[in-house]
Parts: sequence; structure tokens; C-alpha cells
Amino acid sequence: MKRLLFLASVPLLGAAGCYGGERASTGQCPAGETCSDLTPRGLSFVGNHLVDDVLLSGPRATAIGGTQQVALQYDRGDGVLIALDLPYTADDDGGAGVKVSATSGSQVTVLGAGSRSNYLRILDVDGLLMDRKELTGAALDTIELVSGDFESIPAGMQLAFNTGKRTVGVALRGQVQHSSGPVSERIVDTSMSLDLAGATKTAWDTLEVASATVGTTPLSVTAGDKPAATIDFVVVDHADAVTPTQPAPSTIPPSGSASVCFQATTSGRYIVGLTWTFTVDGVVKTQGDGTLTRNCVSVTTTKTTGTVNIQASAGGQSTAMALTVGTARTMPPEGTYAPLRTVAPAVPTAGDRAAME
Repeated sequence: MKRLLFLASVPLLGAAGCYGGERASTGQCPAGETCSDLTPRGLSFVGNHLVDDVLLSGPRATAIGGTQQVALQYDRGDGVLIALDLPYTADDDGGAGVKVSATSGSQVTVLGAGSRSNYLRILDVDGLLMDRKELTGAALDTIELVSGDFESIPAGMQLAFNTGKRTVGVALRGQVQHSSGPVSERIVDTSMSLDLAGATKTAWDTLEVASATVGTTPLSVTAGDKPAATIDFVVVDHADAVTPTQPAPSTIPPSGSASVCFQATTSGRYIVGLTWTFTVDGVVKTQGDGTLTRNCVSVTTTKTTGTVNIQASAGGQSTAMALTVGTARTMPPEGTYAPLRTVAPAVPTAGDRAAME
């Protein structure tokens, strides 16, 4: 599955912590407000999905001069979130960061106004607070291409795309103000204009190319309050090299498993959309369209000594490596604790980048 879609009604489990308003998150009426009895569990504020997002989150910052649609949802008491179907008005609390531009049904459209934050307040017909959430505006700094296929791509690599049907994402980044200072983050402008020959815009940040052919084509992007920028859309039909993505593992636990990722490149660009073939101790596995992180292979062995041999092939190139079967781990002495380490999953990262002046 390439992306997770938000359904009309979803279980409430974990929702408040992700994109719940202040009232939904704390279970209390915010200080200084008088709250409505119509939404005792508050509201959820769902921002626009990004092409390479796996999970939903609260609205990201909105590009200054750009727009974002915020979907309002609430729990009627059965633990299920539905679109807000009660009369309401939307107030932007002065609009230093984002301003209310329009409302339609359960959606509020906000406009990025400045590199600041302010509350989006949702009020019932009596002017009582249903819930509120702090939203942020940010200036657009850079535009870059990203993969829509959830491949594991090393940070900072430019992208090339394989021939054929391709999904191309366009990512906007800006310096988002936090209490600790500005942080470079992905931002949203649903009014962004994309122009690429042979492509169809299927979402605010997504292009579908029906039949990409070898060559370089200019992609024109107009977003936020910036002039149009041009990014190269590079298409190739072969790789120059296939190598393990660093840092690559060198060992595998006895009778255990490990994950190894590879990259196929051309002129230093990571090639998106290739079909990968992995041979692990003689067993062949092919991963292509529809495979999550297609350029990574999960290796499982029953060996307790020796090596596990891996060959990876894509784009007409191959590489081989061996994992040494390591020493079995032992439990820590009674009364001691071994710290747990959480490794975040690799996500698609930036491709060609255009800086905004």
C-alpha cells in the first residue's frame, strides 16, 4: 500500500495525541475559554497529507502566501471520529501566523500570513469554544523532489527516476519557528502550481507521469509567495552502480535476522522506481512496484556460524556482500537493565532542490 488514506470515520485510539485540539488532548477546557457542551471530547484538526507521509499528523506549517485545508472531526461518544456536522464559526485569533480564508462543510481553509503561530478557534453558534489548536505559518525556503514509493533513500541525495509510470512528489521546506528557535521542516501549500510535460497532478503535492522516458525535463513549481522555480526531472533506464546504503550491517545474529538496504545510482543520483532482485544464500526474491522499501531486504538465517551471502541487483548493476553470523547475545545479570534503543524507519528524502529567494 503506497499511502494510508484517512477514512470518513476511524477509531479514536491514539488520535488525540496526533492531531487533537487542546481540549481533546488534555480533556479540559483551555484556560480563559468557555467551552461548548456540544463537543465535550474536543475536536481533531487534520492537515493535508504529504505524498511520502505514512501516518497522519496535526496540520504542518502553512507556507506564507499559500493555503491549507484543515478537516475538523469529533467524537460523539462512541469512540469514533467523524466529520464535524454541527454549525460552527472559525476564528483565527488575530491571524499572526495563519488566517481563516474560507469554510466549507467540516473543512477550514487557512492562509499562511507570517512566520508566527496563532490559535485556530472553532466556536459553536453561541460563541462557545468547541476546541482550538495552535497553527503556524512559515516562509518557503526550498523546493525538492521526493519519491512517492516509500523507498529508503539516503538523506541529501538528488533523485533520478526510472522509465515508465512514476509518482513524483514535490516537497516544500521552510524555517518553522519553535520555542527553541527555527527548524527546517516540511510545510504545506495546497494552492501550489505544478507544470511538467506529460504529467497529471493527482494531489496538491503529487504528479503522476504515465510514461516517463529517458531525458531531463523542466518541472515548474509556483508556491507560497515566491516566483516560479524550475527543477530538473531526470529519467534514466539504467544504473551506473549498486552499493549498500551506509551504514550497512556487517553481522547477523545466530538464527536471527537483519535488514540491509541498497542504492542504485547514476551520476550520484539515487534512482527511484527500479525493480530489485535479491539473492540471499541462493534464495531469490524480487521487489518492485507496490513493495514497501523495495530497495531493502529482510534477511533471516538459521545459521549459528559462518556467513550469509547477499547479492543485490537493479538497473543492470549488481553488488555482493556477506554478513558474518555473530555471537549470540546473553541476558544481562539479574538486577541490571540493558537500555533499549529505538531505530526510526528510513523515509524518503530530498531530491533536486530549488532555493527560494
